[in-house]
Amino acid sequence: MKKIFWLLILLLGLSCSKKENNIATSFYYWKTQFKLDSADVDFLEQNGIDKMYVRYFDVGLKGGKPIPISAITFDSIPKNLQIIPVVYIKNEVVLIPNLEVKELAKNIVTYINQINSKNQISINEIQLDCDWSLKSKAQFFALVDEIKKQSNLKLSATIRLHQIKYFEKTGVPNVDEGVLMYYNMGTIAADSLNSIYDREVASKYTNSLANYPLKLNVALPVYSWLVHTRNRKPINLISRIRSEQLDTIANFKKIDENRYVVQEGKSYFGTYFKKGDVVKIESTSAKQVEEMMADLSEKMKTNPTEIIFYDFDKTNTNYYENEFFKKVVTKF
Repeated sequence: MKKIFWLLILLLGLSCSKKENNIATSFYYWKTQFKLDSADVDFLEQNGIDKMYVRYFDVGLKGGKPIPISAITFDSIPKNLQIIPVVYIKNEVVLIPNLEVKELAKNIVTYINQINSKNQISINEIQLDCDWSLKSKAQFFALVDEIKKQSNLKLSATIRLHQIKYFEKTGVPNVDEGVLMYYNMGTIAADSLNSIYDREVASKYTNSLANYPLKLNVALPVYSWLVHTRNRKPINLISRIRSEQLDTIANFKKIDENRYVVQEGKSYFGTYFKKGDVVKIESTSAKQVEEMMADLSEKMKTNPTEIIFYDFDKTNTNYYENEFFKKVVTKF
């Protein structure tokens, strides 16, 4: 009886320790100007968020040469807010034959340092965002190694679901941590399916999480967008539009849960819509975010130390109940 008693105590202790595991919350900031108003600052304080992953610039091609695109500018940064630079590297860049990896790494690190110096930002980590392919992985991994060497900072990288399931083929970057991008799971299409999150699609990949050799944190979607289609073909994406906005515009006639048909040709959100165009709103509900947490908690071999929500904007943060982001991590 004594052995059974102490075994139960041990199991209870392990259960409690897992529940008490503190998971930090943070946000991606994906705009070209970093600017927070008083309401934004209050939101961060109320939800205990002291870190943001800020997209500094993209790296794309111009004339066959890698160049920085749409670099961030900073208006002001609240005290005690930690900034982590994120650099999005287009796959076309690491597909260049005989890419000058050392030179590119130097240019990326130098540009990050210039932005930091101008805005008096001190960093301890860089994150790289690249959907590398089988053809580009060797050069991307070499770039990762070179940036890590030249920056002498912690390095993290975003990891897609297909790179989890097929990691023996796609490879694992030599970074300190990976961030599982748990969104953008389907093809953007005119039908009623949600390309941002599909539980059935996700389930085809999550069983592989237990075997992935890199420590993972998790990025979850709290964003929305409008898929503009014409003749059943997607022609445009407009970020940060929700159904509630379309419901106030009579020219958008609701035809099912998330789709609307345009009644008369007019311009909205900086875009012209023809009569007969169909638009679809894709987003994730609070219930779905909690569902993601539960599914990942079951499949991941260890709990993440951080949940990063994509992305920071009032159309996203105001959509969820007060302190949702602070409470939802307890579902993990």
